[in-house]
Amino acid sequence: MRLEGKTALITGASRGIGQAIAQAFAREGARLVLSARTPGVVKLAHQLRDLGHEVEAVQGDVSDNESAKTLVQLCRSRFGQLDILVNNAGILTPGNLGMVRMEDARRMFEVNVLAMMNLTQFSIRLFPKGEGGSVVNMASIAGTQGIAGISAYSASKAAVVGFTRAAAKELASQRIRVNAIAPGFIDTDMARQVSPEWFQKRVDGILLGRIGHPSEIASCAVFLASDEARYVTGQILGVDGAMAV
Repeated sequence: MRLEGKTALITGASRGIGQAIAQAFAREGARLVLSARTPGVVKLAHQLRDLGHEVEAVQGDVSDNESAKTLVQLCRSRFGQLDILVNNAGILTPGNLGMVRMEDARRMFEVNVLAMMNLTQFSIRLFPKGEGGSVVNMASIAGTQGIAGISAYSASKAAVVGFTRAAAKELASQRIRVNAIAPGFIDTDMARQVSPEWFQKRVDGILLGRIGHPSEIASCAVFLASDEARYVTGQILGVDGAMAV
């Protein structure tokens, strides 16, 4: 029960990596506030409550300022505190250079970067004074190494990396740790929205010989959120199976 007594806010929690993180945090004893754009987040909350966990869910868009405020206010009103923020919400629209629509690129930056920054600003005000807390951002191997065919997405995730490192330095004096996970190719709906040929090419480039599972990202998130990582901040944890890009 590495997160017992902690309250965690997790975005993009209705499926894939976000869902796996929510389930792992619940097993470790955390009280949860979950957010996603799709109704699956409400279903997940019901499932976790049936297992005896304390969970609240809000369906909404974290890139909307009022929705972000509502999430943090719910943490305060329901649980009285916030200790962990997992900025997992993200979108991917593939496109080769020369074919990237600027409205798609702007939307990726709104969700992947600006919403993350905004929610972090709101959330850290609720972290216990003097006790610190943990922010876990979801980056990507696309942001650390760049991947052809998703340049705009790669740029947005590179921004997540830069924000994580800068925020860790700014917030260290408050004992707030800020880290990021940079997954490789993980078996999620987002990964499977690409063409079968592109999908297989990526799997073939993983030296461990298989695609990753969301639970493997969730295990890393538990570590970074817990006191086991109390001396870890400003780090970008690659979880990619030695993926060649």
